[in-house]
Amino acid sequence: MQKITLMGILNTSPESFFDGINVEISQKYVLEKAQNLINEGAEIIDIGGQSTRPGYTEITAQEEIKRTAPFINLIKKTGAKISIDSYKFEVVKTALEEGANIINDISGLKDKNLAKLAAEYNVKLVLMHNGTVKSLGSVAEFFQTKIKQAKSLGVKEENLILDIGLGFGKEAEENWFLLENINYFDSFNLPLLVGASRKRFTGKTLENSIKAAKLSAQTKLPLILRVHEVKETKEGLNL
Repeated sequence: MQKITLMGILNTSPESFFDGINVEISQKYVLEKAQNLINEGAEIIDIGGQSTRPGYTEITAQEEIKRTAPFINLIKKTGAKISIDSYKFEVVKTALEEGANIINDISGLKDKNLAKLAAEYNVKLVLMHNGTVKSLGSVAEFFQTKIKQAKSLGVKEENLILDIGLGFGKEAEENWFLLENINYFDSFNLPLLVGASRKRFTGKTLENSIKAAKLSAQTKLPLILRVHEVKETKEGLNL
């Protein structure tokens, strides 16, 4: 039976709050948010301090560390696995030192040193396709190249996760095309991470996010769904 794991999104950047409220990030808030996600069914908490929405403003690694590192030990106490959503070496290294288990690198390993960190700390590494979709074959070729690169730098194959990169450098039709043909990547025999939740191509509607989750479940591979609404996504998949 296919294993589907839910990854709950925990953003600690002020511009990332979808309720429109700029709250003062506190340990109490983050712990409660993480615990709620876990109670709803998340097995992984993906923490990120840098917004990557279209038109986002780049922040320094020091600011990103300030927004993420202090909360990782708190989340560890819940028993959930922790993913650090960053492509900056200093941010990722600090997160791993604090106990993060997964490197969620949206850059597609532009910094090869992230692979070295994954090898050193023996943690999972997400390889994301970030760019346009010329064909399914072109995406597969990208993955083949990145897998080879990561392994050459010491990352165990069992620690690799692939991400088709929904919403990153892609038009709406490209995103849906990848989802509708997601089983094309079954030959890699590696877990797939899919993040369609609240992306522009879904119209930011829960209905479309659940539709994307259901399309993702067509793959035979172990699947990680990165979502904001954990409870609703779980219920949608069960239906």
